[in-house]
Amino acid sequence: MTARAARTIQIEGQTVRVFEAWRAPSGLGLAYFAAEGDPGLDRRSALDPAVSFAELTDDEVQALWTEAASLTPTERRLTDPSGRLWLAQGVGPVWARGGTAADAVGVRFVCLSAQQPPIHVGGVALDLSSEAELLAVLTRHLDEREP
Repeated sequence: MTARAARTIQIEGQTVRVFEAWRAPSGLGLAYFAAEGDPGLDRRSALDPAVSFAELTDDEVQALWTEAASLTPTERRLTDPSGRLWLAQGVGPVWARGGTAADAVGVRFVCLSAQQPPIHVGGVALDLSSEAELLAVLTRHLDEREP
């Protein structure tokens, strides 16, 4: 398994691990800022297709932090038993909140720290799930994937 491009920097007195979380076929990318010790401070920022993450200076990474968005209530960072970081994203219609349409909602798990295919799980409502419940779902699917 290949690690994603990353670096650790100090931003506003906080140690932050910054990952090039993924690139779309168009080249548009995502920089994910994982704040050490407090996932509530995590942010994410778009990476222009012409921008090489590896060539960004620390000042340019800090500028991305300034423009970055905080996670929404439909997103959460998790750490799997192997220490890999994942972004759990709720999917489905907003009206399905509270389990009123379990077949229309789900969670998409995207590995931030390593090259892994995303995991899509239907019938799980992120807003109604604890971190432990989400981690159990993720771990079960990883166990099914990895021999």
